Amino acid sequence: MASKFQHAIKYGIIAGVIIIVYFLLFYFVEAKLLFNPFVYWASVGIYLAIIWRALVIEKAKIGEEYNFRHALRTAFFIFVIANAMYYLFYYFLFALIDTDLVNLQKEYMAEALEARKSMLPKEQYESLQDSLDDGSMDVTPGGVVFTYLRGLIGNFILALGLAYFVNRQF
Repeated sequence: MASKFQHAIKYGIIAGVIIIVYFLLFYFVEAKLLFNPFVYWASVGIYLAIIWRALVIEKAKIGEEYNFRHALRTAFFIFVIANAMYYLFYYFLFALIDTDLVNLQKEYMAEALEARKSMLPKEQYESLQDSLDDGSMDVTPGGVVFTYLRGLIGNFILALGLAYFVNRQF
């Protein structure tokens, strides 16, 4: 059974390390960049590229017996491992290493909210403004685990897409 997941484990660890290094680079350049939406969405592209590569290699190795289930299992398991590594990094960085990052994130979000104030209904704006001050943005182990688990839903959808296209590609 371990050999069934060996490829996914390898690429999950590779993806996790690359994502952590990616975010560390932005952290060391300017911590505020961690909250930039372009930085975040580019990390999704990195995940997709690594998983695509892993699936193509696995398909070439297995050959004709390779199917959608193989691809889905591998793609999703890579996401599971890589995101677990990322969220451990996130927790340690925000909750233990640099606790001021939470305040920096609140400032960044307050600026973004203010810039979009005219596009939001007053009630929604006030609700979002209140959420910046109510402590819900504090980084806790439970909050990080919940965010990780909720993110697996989106990761599964991405894994479905990748598995479909890799299985049809060749």
